[in-house]
Amino acid sequence: MKIDENIVEHVAKLARIKISENEKKIFVEQFNSIFELFSKIDEVDTKDVEPAFQPIDLKNAFRDDEAKKFEWDPLANTKHKEGKYFKGPKIV
Repeated sequence: MKIDENIVEHVAKLARIKISENEKKIFVEQFNSIFELFSKIDEVDTKDVEPAFQPIDLKNAFRDDEAKKFEWDPLANTKHKEGKYFKGPKIV
């Protein structure tokens, strides 16, 4: 695929940027060299290569759930409590 100034203008319009005529010529050259490099990647024989969706093996990094004793008493600093609950004003 060859990139020309019309395609560069279209991309610039989609990106909502203004580019000069000189910049259009520079971008045409740069885009064409990038696509040329991608075409070299297409030449590589990959028929015996299995697809790899992750670069490294993923393992479960979570710890096992263990019950622990709750050592903090949230009601220790209040005088408005009844048993293990906060006590609020009576509503009629």
